[in-house]
Amino acid sequence: MMEQRTLNIINICKGNTKYNEPGRVYNAISDYLADECMMAPNYYSEDEISLELWEALKDYIDHCDKPSFVLWCLKDVMDRHNWDMYHAIAVVFSAYTQVKDNNGNYVNGFDDRIHALDKEEL
Repeated sequence: MMEQRTLNIINICKGNTKYNEPGRVYNAISDYLADECMMAPNYYSEDEISLELWEALKDYIDHCDKPSFVLWCLKDVMDRHNWDMYHAIAVVFSAYTQVKDNNGNYVNGFDDRIHALDKEEL
């Protein structure tokens, strides 16, 4: 089963949390992690946020239905925008990651239990 932190980071990238402010995904992830780990705001560096995005991507790929599509999206975003991999991961999470299908059923390693926890926390 997918890690709760992965879903939370994906939701932050999608803009579906209390942490979001337009154009501040790295700051939002830093704020979330600081709250989760009871650290001071802005405790996490950009390098640490990048590693969190990488770990979330690995966890997502381990559980999603079509991992090759995720990798194709990542390469496409990096090529089109000439961004580093970590910023591209945030874009892939925001635009190409599916949590529910058109019928409202969870997909890609997400389930009712993990999503219920997410609603309580974020």
